[in-house]
Amino acid sequence: MRHLAAAAAALLASTGIASAANVTPDIIFGSDNANGSFTIDTEQTLELGLRAKLRYDDQGDPQNTFNYDGVDTYTFVQTAGTPSNRSVFNFEWSINSDTADGSDTLDSYVYLLAVDFDPGAGTNFVFYDPVRTFGTNAWYGDNDTANGGGTVANAGGSEINDFNVAQNSVNYGFIPNAPLGDGIYSIILSAFAPGDLDNPVATTSINVVVGEEVPLPAAFPFMLGGLAGFAALRRRAGR
Repeated sequence: MRHLAAAAAALLASTGIASAANVTPDIIFGSDNANGSFTIDTEQTLELGLRAKLRYDDQGDPQNTFNYDGVDTYTFVQTAGTPSNRSVFNFEWSINSDTADGSDTLDSYVYLLAVDFDPGAGTNFVFYDPVRTFGTNAWYGDNDTANGGGTVANAGGSEINDFNVAQNSVNYGFIPNAPLGDGIYSIILSAFAPGDLDNPVATTSINVVVGEEVPLPAAFPFMLGGLAGFAALRRRAGR
């Protein structure tokens, strides 16, 4: 826990410069998911990406609709097709630990996702490693994996030793006690060298605005109390 706390503090202190782009090699989870509209940070051959997507339209169907400002913010309104126990959007994360030749597999880094539970102008984060936290899952592949061609597996398995790409699509409704209504939610993804959890190698972050826009967070104070809850995060495949 002490190491995780150090990594969380470093994650929130970092101010990585991200850009809008496709992720490498493609979207490997689910089916009919378009690439693009990711907020990406690339450091040498390490690539981290985040985006948000409309999960439920008025008919309850997912769409390749991102409402992206081209910088770091995604905006949605509530729809008639959103179930009461789900958020209207999914956030989607992508990790490629070696865009060059795939020889540096996912276990070359430690990863941390920070997910904001405060729908207001402030932030209240819970944290987890998306490829190592038991009770979660991800889709795995390499630089040759085609769209929708990933292998889904539980986090914490041998896949991080075998693959260099991991992705997933996560609804706030999958997360115990997460807010589902209007607000602004910040999400941060960072990677650290295993021996240095004080200095992230790469960091990307997004804001998701649902409903009437509120001021964007000015800072990232954090909490660790939600860590235990992520151990019970229900398994969901991307889409």
